[in-house]
Amino acid sequence: MKTMKKCNRKLLSILLVLCMVLTIVPITALAAEWENLDFLPQGVTHSTEYKNPYHTQVNVTANVIVKGSDGTVVETTQVSKSSEDFVKGNLNDEAVLTALANLQTEIETPYKAKGTVTSENGGGQLTVDHFESATFYIFTPTSGDPVDFSTDLDAAKQYFNDHTDAVGTFTRILDVHEYLKWDYTYDLIVQKPGAVDEEVITTVDIGNIWKNLDSSQPVVFTTELNPNTDCPNQMEITDQAWVENDSSASISSNAYPEAGKEYVYEITLTAKEGYYFPTYGTVFYGEVIVDGVEKYSYGHGDAVPNVYDNGKTLKVKVYPAVIATNGTSQGDTTIDNAYIENVKFDYRPGDAPQATAQVSDTSLDQYEIAYECWEEMENGEPVAFWYSNESKYTPSMKKITQFEEGKNYMYSIELREKDGYIFADNCSVTINWNPISATANVVKTVDGLFAMNVKTIRPQVTKEISVIEINNVTLTFKDGDKPVFTGTVPENDQYAFRCEWWSLDENTGIVSTEPEWGGDIYTNKITAFETGKTYHYGVYVTAYTADISPDAKLKINGREVEYTRIGDENDTQSFWVETDLSMTPTAAGASDYKIIEGANGAWTQNGDGTLTFRANGDFSKFTGVKVDGTLIDAKNYTAVSGSTVITLKADYLKTLSVGTHKLTVVYTDGECSANFEVKKAASEQAKPSEGDKSDTTTPTGGKDTTSPQTGDNSNLALWFALMLASILGVGATLLYGRKRKFNR
Repeated sequence: MKTMKKCNRKLLSILLVLCMVLTIVPITALAAEWENLDFLPQGVTHSTEYKNPYHTQVNVTANVIVKGSDGTVVETTQVSKSSEDFVKGNLNDEAVLTALANLQTEIETPYKAKGTVTSENGGGQLTVDHFESATFYIFTPTSGDPVDFSTDLDAAKQYFNDHTDAVGTFTRILDVHEYLKWDYTYDLIVQKPGAVDEEVITTVDIGNIWKNLDSSQPVVFTTELNPNTDCPNQMEITDQAWVENDSSASISSNAYPEAGKEYVYEITLTAKEGYYFPTYGTVFYGEVIVDGVEKYSYGHGDAVPNVYDNGKTLKVKVYPAVIATNGTSQGDTTIDNAYIENVKFDYRPGDAPQATAQVSDTSLDQYEIAYECWEEMENGEPVAFWYSNESKYTPSMKKITQFEEGKNYMYSIELREKDGYIFADNCSVTINWNPISATANVVKTVDGLFAMNVKTIRPQVTKEISVIEINNVTLTFKDGDKPVFTGTVPENDQYAFRCEWWSLDENTGIVSTEPEWGGDIYTNKITAFETGKTYHYGVYVTAYTADISPDAKLKINGREVEYTRIGDENDTQSFWVETDLSMTPTAAGASDYKIIEGANGAWTQNGDGTLTFRANGDFSKFTGVKVDGTLIDAKNYTAVSGSTVITLKADYLKTLSVGTHKLTVVYTDGECSANFEVKKAASEQAKPSEGDKSDTTTPTGGKDTTSPQTGDNSNLALWFALMLASILGVGATLLYGRKRKFNR
């Protein structure tokens, strides 16, 4: 045994030595091969080089803490960014730090719109890993371009077999990498300049600036906020001036400019309550649009906007400067900007074209509308026309009397100069606050301007939404219950259910979408309903494409309810209403409502019948029906007064499983319940067994007691007892016999 163990140890040692030898041989052979390189021509030398690039990755994580002006934390989040830089040679700390700074700036930039940004608690960690990736082969001839064999040594051998006269250097390059990962974490503190609940203003859109500075005329200010944006709701114009470009002197309304001097237009805007202008340092962090052209965008452009008064005031200087002329009459005045308003584009099939365009009030003495034009276009060519000026028609023209569905119509307009005013060669034209391309669409005429192809429309029939349905709404609560929102809309492509809410008064309520949206509507939040108080239910729905009829009906849980619109009653896309549904929570566990008819009723599957229940509640307070605790669609039952009569339809009953179910009648101030049973169909009830063909059952599976009895069943238990005793006796006898046989 010992001899065998010794033998095994010897064999193991030999195997280990062989493994070491086999491992060393290729390395030695490769080294010898590289030293000898017998496949190289006589004129080729060899060398070894090492590439040592550094792959540096920088990861930055910022813990963002947004504070209100009072220091209260209103938002916390975490933002991460990563960047990769490739640096040859030794580790370049400067490159890594630059990448780090760039990432930090990238993270902080969006938050500069929210207020003052400071960084705290910065820290970093550097880790290094090393690996050798590959061996490359390159031949550099004495004259000519290098030949790259990549990692294929056999390809190099074949090359030199084919080029025995080659002269140069054959280089083996060992590619060595070091991977460095720099993690950096810091806290980003954002201090809001305004109140905690104020919203940021990111866009200022103004137009209709008076630029005709004439030393013979007083300055007039006509600037407006674009009515098609949120600007009028967010801010107001509080001051305007023309400031001398080389000094701080300014001229205000009704003052005269000095001929030859350059003036820069300056406007002062004040944020309305609930809004503020964000800053990057002291400069406005947003966009400034002037006459439809972007003049400034987040630090770049031809405008200088500065923020004051803790984000409530914005002063904007608009460049380039304007040189005041030395005109002596209006005839010398050039029109640089033309403003047209109120052009109607929202036509529907069947509508007749209308002349609605108007010249801006401040330009009425400079130019007027010569005519408006609509052209029906087919394959890029006009086939019918409408002019606001009858003199523009020719006898051969086909007139447009009304717009037709699906056809394309192009709008154009011509302006005519007045009282010696002249349109500049590069005069800009703005229609309904939208600038028109001067180079492509505006042409000077003998006495005015023609703006062509201003807009193309394709009138479509717009469907009208006449009924809005909200289902599965929870309308009954008890004292101490928390608000829950369960409302849904039927699957359709006409309108979307945005939110629902409960309100106690104008300052107290809760919206279903809080805190993501609507948190600023009510100052005081409803966290639990209280008995003795009356709460009101409201909903908000928006249309996808169709218009919501001004007389649209609203159904809640299948019942039509009255409502009052909130906001703009002419808004056909939004349906923001407070319903006449009110709810007074009952004391926990208390309710006087009862099911007075229909309790414990039964319905058999595959039947066409219905189940009817009557509750003692006032029908005017009825809001819905639950089955097994879930509100069911109103299409599954009928509800009529007297006091409240509920009938479950057969089609709905067919969807229920066999067994006992619970029906609940829901009122605005309580509810009541009763059980009912769904039974199997007659064909699925118990059937006679094969051994009892004479057994007759009723349709419900019970014994038919009207059938005459043909035997005496009174001692059936005695017969079963005797049969069991017989079986036991036979079994005992057989067992005894087997035991005796085994003993013999």
